[in-house]
Amino acid sequence: MVVAVDAGKTKFLVGVFNGKLGEVERHRIAVTTAAETVAALESHLAALFERHAVTGIGLSVFGPLETDPRRAEFGAIVGSSEPQWSGVNLPALLSRRFRVPVHFDFDVAAAVSAEARHRTPGSGGFVYLSIGTGIGGAFCPPAGALAPAPGHRTDPPQLGHIQLARESDDPYPGSCRFHGSCFQGLASGRAIFGRWQVPADELPAHHRAWDLQARYIARACTNLVYSSPFTTVRVGSGISQVPGLIARSNDYLRTFMNGFPETLCRETFGSDVIQRAVTAPDSSLIGAAIQVTEGSGFKFAPPR
Repeated sequence: MVVAVDAGKTKFLVGVFNGKLGEVERHRIAVTTAAETVAALESHLAALFERHAVTGIGLSVFGPLETDPRRAEFGAIVGSSEPQWSGVNLPALLSRRFRVPVHFDFDVAAAVSAEARHRTPGSGGFVYLSIGTGIGGAFCPPAGALAPAPGHRTDPPQLGHIQLARESDDPYPGSCRFHGSCFQGLASGRAIFGRWQVPADELPAHHRAWDLQARYIARACTNLVYSSPFTTVRVGSGISQVPGLIARSNDYLRTFMNGFPETLCRETFGSDVIQRAVTAPDSSLIGAAIQVTEGSGFKFAPPR
C-alpha cells in the first residue's frame, strides 16, 4: 500500500492506494494554521501506518518549492503566496517521521501525470489549469515527446500569475499579494470569496459571479492558446465542477479570439479548447499516488 497526500491551501486530502492505484480509503484535513495542519496530517498518517503496510508516500504540494537537492531547503515551500507556509518542508518532515521514501512534486505537475494517462497514444499535448483556492498550471507535452534538455526549469510555469486586464464591470482590486489583479488575483476561489463574500461552493450556478469567472478563464486561455503550442486547456480542481462554466468559458474564448488567426481557429473549429479535466477534482491526489508507485517526481529518502 502507498499513501498519497494532496496538500492544498484550504484542505489536505489523504488517500490510501493499492499497487494498481485503487483507492482504499480517503480522509480530509481542513487547513488551519500550518502547525495545526501538519500535526493533524501526522496524526492521520500514523493511524494509516498502523492499519496498512505502507511502503511510501506520494505528496503533491502547492508551490513554489525548492527542487534543488543540493540546497538545505530541498523540498520546502519557499516564497509562497501563503506566508505561514513559507519554509515548511513536508517531504523532509514525513520521511523522518515515518521512515519511508517520499516522492513529491508540485500539485499541478502531479495532476498532469494523472491526466496524461487519459489520452490516446500519439495524441497532442495540453495545458493543465488548476482553479481552486489559488490558480496554477503546467504543460503536458505530446505523448512520446523527448525529455527536456539539461537546464530546463524543473518548476511549472506560473500560469496563475498571468497578467489580465480587469473586466470593466468588476471593481474588485484582486487578491494576489504579489500582483493584485493577476489571473489568480481575479479568478481564484480566494478572489471569488473576496469579491462576493460567499465561498465559491455556496454560490448558485445562476449567480452573475460565474459569467465574470467564465470571462476571466476565457481571457487566460486565449493567452495560453496564442502563446503555447497547445490548443487544449484542461481545467481541474473544484471550480471546474460548476455547472455550465466550461461551456460558457468556451463561448467567450471564441468571442475573444474573433476568428484570428484563421488557421488556428480552423483547427479548433467544432471542438472545445477548454475542457474539464478527466480526473478532476482529484487530479493532484491521483498524481501523488502515481508518483510513489512509479518512483517519479522528486525524492526525499528517509534518514538511515
